[in-house]
Amino acid sequence: MKKYYLAEEIKGYVTASDDTNSSPSLLVNGSQNVQIDRNLKVKTRAGYTRLGAGNASNTPCRNSFTWHTSTGGELPLRFYDDEWEVYLGTVDSTAINAWTRIKSSMSDTTIPRSATWWDNNEGIDLLLLVQGDDNIYEWSGAVAVVSSITGTTVTKAGTTTFSENRFYSVGSKTVVCTRTGTEYTYSGGESTTTLTGIADTTGLIAGDILIQKVVTNSDEPAANRNNHTIFNFNNHICLGSADDELVYISKQADFTDFTYSTPRVAGEGGLLTLDSPVGAFFSLGDTLIVSAGRSSFFKAKFSQITVSTTLAETLTVQKLFVGVDQGVFNPETLVQMGDSITYLSYEPAVRMITDPGQLEGLSPKTLSNPIKPDFDAETWTGACATWYKNTYYLSSPVNSKLYMLNFVENADGNLRRYWNPPQIMPVRSFSVINNKLYTHSNGVPETYELFSGVSDIVPNGTAGDPESKLPMNAIAAYAYNLYGDRAVSKTFSELFSDGEITPNSNILVTVNYDYGGSTAVVERTISGSDEDILTGAININSLGQQNLGINPLGSLLNAPSDARKFETILEYAPEDFRMLQVIFYSNSIDQFWGIVSFGTDARLSSRRNIKTHK
Repeated sequence: MKKYYLAEEIKGYVTASDDTNSSPSLLVNGSQNVQIDRNLKVKTRAGYTRLGAGNASNTPCRNSFTWHTSTGGELPLRFYDDEWEVYLGTVDSTAINAWTRIKSSMSDTTIPRSATWWDNNEGIDLLLLVQGDDNIYEWSGAVAVVSSITGTTVTKAGTTTFSENRFYSVGSKTVVCTRTGTEYTYSGGESTTTLTGIADTTGLIAGDILIQKVVTNSDEPAANRNNHTIFNFNNHICLGSADDELVYISKQADFTDFTYSTPRVAGEGGLLTLDSPVGAFFSLGDTLIVSAGRSSFFKAKFSQITVSTTLAETLTVQKLFVGVDQGVFNPETLVQMGDSITYLSYEPAVRMITDPGQLEGLSPKTLSNPIKPDFDAETWTGACATWYKNTYYLSSPVNSKLYMLNFVENADGNLRRYWNPPQIMPVRSFSVINNKLYTHSNGVPETYELFSGVSDIVPNGTAGDPESKLPMNAIAAYAYNLYGDRAVSKTFSELFSDGEITPNSNILVTVNYDYGGSTAVVERTISGSDEDILTGAININSLGQQNLGINPLGSLLNAPSDARKFETILEYAPEDFRMLQVIFYSNSIDQFWGIVSFGTDARLSSRRNIKTHK
């Protein structure tokens, strides 16, 4: 009986160590568009599908986020060109299922950023947005569908009141018809289903969508002071600019009031002076942290004191000491995970800050060292990140690459982290919508559900059928196997592999004899239609079989229903080698295959090592 030396239970993707010095159970440089699943198998990734209509404009989505409102709603938002849009599903029992304009004439160059703020007067949270000018933009998130119109009134569909749909009762009482862009001002009726006191309802028809008009709060915090970054800390709005080293902090009760007394009264505004422009805000525990420039972190602390008989509050800022270029690259790559912060640094590296109770200094943990060559070679302009179902997702829009760092905890509480190979996809910013992960295109104003189906699609900005499919170039390149001794010659005649495959898929198996195939390169094919190697249906990863703490729902790791198990032995003419690399490859549409294990019947060569010199 022959012995096969199998590579199985794949541990991750690594490029920092030499391909000839790594475990044969690791994927290495050259791998792409394959993923390591929860069973430590390697599979071709799933594809992506479009959410909403296609768009042929060659303008990428600059940013996006999903607003989970205080009234229980979910409002996915995206920004491209000068447009600000919201994806509306069902509103007032009316199915809309489309991206809908909130506001146009926005900046078409800067990255919009937002924070939510509690408005005690309206009794709801508001979305506040900055875009590199001296304004704070405010939106209530109100949307309604018109049922009927009279000369001075508008009645909405459904049974909820306009107030329950988040329309202002105290603030600026202006609505906009999304179909025409016409504005209508009302004076009452918010607590009912009918707005009243509208001077002229001309142009409205049943079925129109009304939204609350975005309010522009001008010259905040000061005229000609450009706001690039915004953050809510204990209902204080913090504003940073790329043009100065100041942090303006608003009153808790009024996000447009930045004044404060001396001594300072609790709840008032404040002003912090740093040594570099603000890069990002975040909080750990009860501490506000500011990343400034490329290498600075500051912590701001609100502390109550008694001045004479008056209770006052101090606001202090302290610089924390970190290494060069360890600052946050941009706010879009910073993700809060419980009491930890994960972010992309300027080095570049993915780093993590934990332990909020001991912030006398920062010592960010490095998570990206296993794939440091990838990070050093990457262009990170416009990078964005998100945390979704125990995975940190990081995009490189310039090169259309998605990096994934998986966090897996076993039953004993032991945590294992591993990188997946880069996924080649049109990614930029991310949104989680209805518990599914979406990306917004780096090329056109389109949004895609990630890991949906088995194929990628042609964007509408590309010539040809917009619904046609793109071939996926999937490569699983394993580290070289030295079989225990890199100095001696070996040989083999059979390569065993088993896994999963669909009938329309063909896997090209490339064997490199010695580094880069310098001795020989031999290719074989595994065909999904070869009944001689198929052994039966596979177990589908249904909801009942998945660990919700590890595995995302949906089709990310699910095999197609027609996938079957395969086992095969490929035969090779004996050829001497010192190290051997196996690569599995395909480039087609609607493909699916997975590799559970593979290995050869390697043995010592009976011939003298011809590379020996005297």
